[in-house]
Amino acid sequence: MKYFIGLVLFFIMMNGFALDPVWEEISNKDGIKVYTASVPGTTVKGFKGETIMNDSIEKILYVIMDDEHRSKWVKRLKVSKMLEEISDYEAIMYQEIELPWPLKNRDFVFWGKIERPEKGKVILKMKSVKHKDAPKTVGIRGELLLSKYVLTSLGKSKTKIEVEILTDPKGLIPKWLVNMIQAQWPYKTFKAIGRQLKKDYTKEYSLPPFK
Repeated sequence: MKYFIGLVLFFIMMNGFALDPVWEEISNKDGIKVYTASVPGTTVKGFKGETIMNDSIEKILYVIMDDEHRSKWVKRLKVSKMLEEISDYEAIMYQEIELPWPLKNRDFVFWGKIERPEKGKVILKMKSVKHKDAPKTVGIRGELLLSKYVLTSLGKSKTKIEVEILTDPKGLIPKWLVNMIQAQWPYKTFKAIGRQLKKDYTKEYSLPPFK
């Protein structure tokens, strides 16, 4: 597999909430809508972002999967490596995020998978797992609770992107601060993807087969 690396900054994509949340729109800027929802059992809020980009699913997926240039747009990503390749589109990953003093770095061990349930749609899923080859944590191990990232084709060069995020960085970071930062994540991430789509080195990623 070509290094399955999702958008794991301090916060990351979800696999879908266990319960259907009531989404509340909190911002609509530059064509990017951001929503929030309370999730039972945690004070960390869920966030959802959606936008439309004038590029193909294959090209957007290439940006997400491009490990070589990831550090150019994912801030504070210090280490990213595959622990186990399950298939061409499924793997166990390890990533370390460097945080400013006095905060301790966060690292994550997570399962990731790309699915293609139908023509014109790709779904990326991630969630925390335990793995025998996971290194000892460098600071505090965060938890990816749930994730879902959906790319839907609206034509040859137009794609709708939806992302739901819920993660707990653990440690002493106040949950209100976690929620405040996560609220900005969909907008900043979509903007960063848009910039990468304009780079000469951005190509098209081979999609997985239908289920």
